[in-house]
Amino acid sequence: TAKFLSMIHGYLDTQKQMNAKYAEEDPGELLGNFDVGAEVTKPSYTQELQQLALTMEVLDQVTTENDNALATSTSSTEKVPVISEKTAKFLSMIHGYLDTQKQMNAKYAEEDPGELLGNFDVGAEVTKPSYTQELQQQSIYGKPVKSMSELYEAAELAKPVYEKIVQKLVDKVHAATDDDDDDDQVVFAPLKGANRAEEKANDDYASRVPGPGVSWLFDIVRGSIKFGSTEELCKCMELLKEPEDEGEFRLVKAKNRFQNPTLSGYRDFNVCIQITVPNADGGSFQHICELQIHHIAIKSLSKELHSHHYYEFFRSYFDGATASLTERMADLEAIADGEKLDSEYLTKMLTTSNDEGRLVRLVDLFRDYLGEYELAIKACERLVEIRQARPYEENEVPGYEYNLLGVTYQRMEGMKDKAIECHEKCKEILLSVCGPEDPHLAMVYINLGVIYDKDFGKYDEAFELYEKAEKLLGTEDPLLAAVYSNKSSIYQRRGDYDGAVNMCEKAQEIYVKKYGPEHQNVGITVVNMGEFRHRQGRYEEAVELYGKALDTFMMTLGPHHPSVQQAEKQLADAREGKYCEY
Repeated sequence: TAKFLSMIHGYLDTQKQMNAKYAEEDPGELLGNFDVGAEVTKPSYTQELQQLALTMEVLDQVTTENDNALATSTSSTEKVPVISEKTAKFLSMIHGYLDTQKQMNAKYAEEDPGELLGNFDVGAEVTKPSYTQELQQQSIYGKPVKSMSELYEAAELAKPVYEKIVQKLVDKVHAATDDDDDDDQVVFAPLKGANRAEEKANDDYASRVPGPGVSWLFDIVRGSIKFGSTEELCKCMELLKEPEDEGEFRLVKAKNRFQNPTLSGYRDFNVCIQITVPNADGGSFQHICELQIHHIAIKSLSKELHSHHYYEFFRSYFDGATASLTERMADLEAIADGEKLDSEYLTKMLTTSNDEGRLVRLVDLFRDYLGEYELAIKACERLVEIRQARPYEENEVPGYEYNLLGVTYQRMEGMKDKAIECHEKCKEILLSVCGPEDPHLAMVYINLGVIYDKDFGKYDEAFELYEKAEKLLGTEDPLLAAVYSNKSSIYQRRGDYDGAVNMCEKAQEIYVKKYGPEHQNVGITVVNMGEFRHRQGRYEEAVELYGKALDTFMMTLGPHHPSVQQAEKQLADAREGKYCEY
């Protein structure tokens, strides 16, 4: 609505200027009063006017024939599926992103050749702080805030104290570096909007213990500093780490993005400081405020290149926390490999390319993120052509190309029989090349089991396939965890909830050993256990499990991922004692 209303202004202003321009160019309105004649303003559409329509039909036919001839001449191979407008935009955005990243990296190298900022150690205790009660935002009476109104009451008193501290910090930096740069800027933002703050508290911190979520909002009072030199930024961080005036403030959280830049290559320091604020009763309370510290040259280039635009665009496709985004963007860089991503590129990749690594990445991109299943199938089929034309190499999984093709068909409506055909072909190759005990056969049995289980409802057949897979796998293999997770759903359908939870616990143990406790698969397994206990009416256990899963999803996927929203709903329903309907 805000965008719609703002567009009205643009429309009215445009209309006003266009009318004024016409009045300036034709003050006597000679053009406006020119009579073209009633007989051509509203002509009679009789047979004598049909020739024009026939001529246009002929032109359209010729144009179509030329287009078809061009398409035939540009490729002697099978026609590549048409790229949707959405995918075309996505591919073009990759170029902008990679160019922006390249320029941002070059600018940083120019401004900080010795990497003093990138190597600055902010300290482990503030990189990953322990969120204990001493870091909760306090009311004006020194107790953890319980409501948004208490938080904003404290923030109003904290803001002027914070601004004095930051300005004093900047003055000390200038004094220590003998630099009073007129370009340096200190900006103090208004208090964060209450609606946005409440949304963030609910989305990001609702499950954090101790609560409430509102007590973990550190950016209500905020500001930024832009320095013109590396020396000034280093000095500022030194003063923040070890304040000269003891008790005035302390650094409680810090992120060095010169060391770990954003996806687009932007770098800065983002810190939170806890300040002491006097109250009206002669006492004091603690308040945590946010401070961003930028390098002017890097900030200016980022604004010029609209670097944040690319981050937001790709986040809409690769919804998740920064770690998973970084992996996906690295895949995109490998896919592009310096080439222009357009129809010609895809035609080459899907018909003549022998670059198997890029083809596998294209399958992942088209299938899992863009929903371009036809293109994913084409990439798989090209892989099949390449790998069937040569012997399998020692470090390859024989038949893997058919596995990729089968998994892609599994995602498509009405193509489950084709998926089974591909998985059976993969199994046939593995059996002939590696024998019946090869652990890679487990992958095939799992995929077939999922189709019989989820799509055909043949639970006994699926269970047998999962059992076959289980016998081939080592005790710590992540695929074994997948087997246990899949078996848990069959136990649940049989009404054996304890058996289902037991399977999930086994899967969780493997995932934690392999990936650590903060991994998406751990969260999925825990939320499944919560669902099973929820169905049994064991609400307290369900609440605890949903809460743990939600924490894991928040850390691994970010607050806006659908899995987070679903876990929040499940947690709320279990707390209210609602029956599980998932």
